[in-house]
Amino acid sequence: MEKEKFLQIPEIIVKAINREASSEETAILDEWLSLSDSNRQLFEKFKNKENLNEIIKEYSKIDGIRAWEKIDKKVSSNPSRLKPIYITVLKYAAIIAIPLIVGTYLLFNNLSPEESESSFYKLSEQIDNLEESSLIMADGKIVSLTPSAEKDSINEVDGTQITKFKTEIRYANSKPVKQKEVQYNTLITPKSKVFNITLSDGTKVWLNASSAIRYPVQFTSGTRKIYLAGEAYFEVAKDINRPFIVTTDKMDIEVTGTSFNVMAYPNENSVEATLVEGEVTVRAAKRDLILTPGLQAKLNKTSNEFKAESVNIDLYTSWKEGLYIFEYENIKNVMTKISRWYDFEIVFEELLNEKLHFSGTLHKYNDLRQTLNIIELTTNVKFEISDKKIIVSRK
Repeated sequence: MEKEKFLQIPEIIVKAINREASSEETAILDEWLSLSDSNRQLFEKFKNKENLNEIIKEYSKIDGIRAWEKIDKKVSSNPSRLKPIYITVLKYAAIIAIPLIVGTYLLFNNLSPEESESSFYKLSEQIDNLEESSLIMADGKIVSLTPSAEKDSINEVDGTQITKFKTEIRYANSKPVKQKEVQYNTLITPKSKVFNITLSDGTKVWLNASSAIRYPVQFTSGTRKIYLAGEAYFEVAKDINRPFIVTTDKMDIEVTGTSFNVMAYPNENSVEATLVEGEVTVRAAKRDLILTPGLQAKLNKTSNEFKAESVNIDLYTSWKEGLYIFEYENIKNVMTKISRWYDFEIVFEELLNEKLHFSGTLHKYNDLRQTLNIIELTTNVKFEISDKKIIVSRK
């Protein structure tokens, strides 16, 4: 089976399940199904939406993309081995990539709104298995958002035109083809990646590493509601008649036009909304807090404590400018942010004293070793890099 056909399989499976596959696509699917019993069994599980979470978790442990890259290098260095190697790697890549892509799509599409929202937050557990930022379209198509200097256009099922340029996508504020239901897209950024998006109402969003945002292709109701897992900075287009609502799994932030940052990573112990300008209402723990510029609403997930306090906003928004600014920050929190950006696992050789802190500015695009050296110079810790791990210990 040719490489091009293998790469079409995830999209064709989604179309086949939705009964939208063409005769040519059906022929490609039949060819793939005939290759092995495991392919047929996997397809049946997808059709029945059987144990999708378990399928995704099982295959997400395998790093198929890096395996593909290694074999691709071998092919380049020895073209005579092209055919047997590609046959092997394509089978391997299909086994890994198809469950992750199709399973994730089916998990939070074609569900009730409540089920879809819940599944979106489960998606955040799989984000770091991606290599590039990706856009999941309303029809299930997966678009890899590899940075490019060339402008490119993508058309959504309702006719909305999406323009892609470098690390940004923009939605046209046009009159879409009327749909029975609101069409949603999902933008995902893995570790080490950031991406910008301009929504159809003109709202600008900076999406940090290891994050996902789910949003309507066009805002057609009385509210502009989007969903966030991870971290994002918002510059909301003013519209006093249609509030803009950011929903996380623990907190809602409502505005009509303002700038603010939201941090809601699943593996963090808190959810934070930091206001830069304007005014926002933050809802969590069955309470409402109204923020003015310079205030941050913070929810402790463990204690359910929910409060507002004055903060240095640069500490929470500088990431979109390529910086991490820390002010007497616990070393464990510092390393969590570093691991998310550089895509390294952090291993603490011993329990570090909670009094160990770091203050300073780190440039996100610096070499990892350079970043670690800066921390070592001002703290009582040392680092050792081993494979994809950073081992942290006392000096």
